[in-house]
Amino acid sequence: MLYPVGASDERDINEFSFTELRDKLLALDPLNKEHVVKVNQAEAEFWRKSEGYRVGWSDEILGFDCGGQQWVSETCFPAGTLAKPNMKDIEYIEELKQLIEKENIPAPAPIEQRWTACSKSPMSPASSSAEDDIFSWVGIIMYLPTSDARQRKEITEEFFHYRHLTQTLLWDQYSAFEHWAKIEVPKDKDELAALQARLRKRFPVDEYNKARRELDPNKILSSNKLEKMFVSSDVV
Repeated sequence: MLYPVGASDERDINEFSFTELRDKLLALDPLNKEHVVKVNQAEAEFWRKSEGYRVGWSDEILGFDCGGQQWVSETCFPAGTLAKPNMKDIEYIEELKQLIEKENIPAPAPIEQRWTACSKSPMSPASSSAEDDIFSWVGIIMYLPTSDARQRKEITEEFFHYRHLTQTLLWDQYSAFEHWAKIEVPKDKDELAALQARLRKRFPVDEYNKARRELDPNKILSSNKLEKMFVSSDVV
């Protein structure tokens, strides 16, 4: 999924936030793995120096500056139970890091990982009927720190190559599914058909469409994206 960015400016470097400085550094050579590694190391040092404790309201603490415009893909997969975690969350990250090294992917930091309890919603990637089940969410990212059209195209192509490798080598192995609200709908018909089949494998698509028809017959809450991703079984 592509996240937006604000307008660029030419302020004094001392006025930039950490994420703005990161964008400036990445923009120098965003697809050079060695350069990206150095920027990642600088970011890791920044967070080490920012360690500490803070108590306050969740809306004051959980929100943070994600940085500039970026491509993001987030997957969710089961990680055992609260009483007995299966360690798949750690194994996934280890394999992902090995994949990045093997394929020389210029992967910017961070690789985000979080954990949640299961959800009672059938349309959640973390849905489960077992109340003790836990799920891990892993997000990969690539920033678009430049306004140069050619460079942005190259970064976009590299990101989707990165995402494709994780899908091919990791997703099925770990029963991982993307957060469907963040999926970029492919233009290629075969890729779209594969996406529709994958969504149907995880989510009760027919029941979801039935509820949409009954509760929103005029499709006020629908969108072109939903219509393409969740098609009726007689269409698939």
